[in-house]
Amino acid sequence: MTAPAPFRFAAEAAMIEDLKARLANSRAAPVAVDPDGGMGIAPVDLARLKAGFEAFDWAAFEARANRHPAFTLPIRGQTTHFVRVTTGAAADRLPLLLLHGWPGSYLEFGDAIDLLIASGKPLDIVCPSLPGYGFSTRDLESDLPPRGIGDVMVDLMAALGHDRFVVQGGDWGSVIASEMGRFHADRLIGVHVNMVPMMVMPGDPIRETATETEKAWIARSDRMRMDGSGYQAIQGTRPQTLAVGLADSPLGLLAWIGEKFIAWSGRDAAGKPLARDQHILDGVALYWATNCIGSSVRLYRDMFRNPSSQAPITPPCGIANYPYEIMKSPRSIVEPRYNIVHWAEPEMGGHFAAMEVPDLFVADLLAFLEKLP
Repeated sequence: MTAPAPFRFAAEAAMIEDLKARLANSRAAPVAVDPDGGMGIAPVDLARLKAGFEAFDWAAFEARANRHPAFTLPIRGQTTHFVRVTTGAAADRLPLLLLHGWPGSYLEFGDAIDLLIASGKPLDIVCPSLPGYGFSTRDLESDLPPRGIGDVMVDLMAALGHDRFVVQGGDWGSVIASEMGRFHADRLIGVHVNMVPMMVMPGDPIRETATETEKAWIARSDRMRMDGSGYQAIQGTRPQTLAVGLADSPLGLLAWIGEKFIAWSGRDAAGKPLARDQHILDGVALYWATNCIGSSVRLYRDMFRNPSSQAPITPPCGIANYPYEIMKSPRSIVEPRYNIVHWAEPEMGGHFAAMEVPDLFVADLLAFLEKLP
């Protein structure tokens, strides 16, 4: 069996110089006054992020990208990149797989991993880059929907010596984790997600019986479906056309990704996004340096063509509903399909919970782990 190869990211000088030139020569688009951001990223936000990207410290970013030991392994003919950190005695370690989504990356879990280490719980933490994201490759000549990515993740964990493990995910990570719970139930000790990929459709009786809190959740999901899901239609039908522009324009990539981080993030007491500019710039820097925007958004088309199963998930499940999550469903709709042993409603946080509120995220995840047999 192939041993994991140590991996460290190093930004190429030529890439950095090319990026600076492209930013310097970028052309602003005509925009309307749009204070609420209803037409996309606010010009003031884009101008601030552009200035931050122009002054971006790549050496400091390298240190953040390499803050935890990373490796690569060949899985199913492709390169899979992952961070791996172990704590405690080997015999006591609980294998824990952490899965990101789009437009995220393994970087989202950096602070959370540090807090998991500090918790003292014996763990074998594995945090991969999804196929086609960051430093992980994928075959673009064939579809790779969430179920297929779940197969890759099972193979990765097996290659690392784990027949059974816990999986945690948000965004696409939650969809993949759910598919793993359906098709690899025997391999999972537990499933923890901070987004439940289910919608309460118009006319569903649950809209009448839901509590006031649940009705607010449904209304938030409705707004996302009606006014915030245009990117899904584009990425799910014409990903290559989109990729041509975003792979060529760092300002375009910054706008496309930055808008999502700002819109989907939770808010602090002052109403500011919990996704800070550094989070956004780090994410965009990774996507730019690896030229992965096209391969990352391809997952949407693969999902559209290969819809996920709606079969029940039998391993023990933990659900964390953060207040600013973009897709939230009442427990009465979730429970028939998830074997819920842990349900939490943290007081702060949004779509990128591990990145936005790592302390709350880790506390909730550890609480779930304590409930597993």
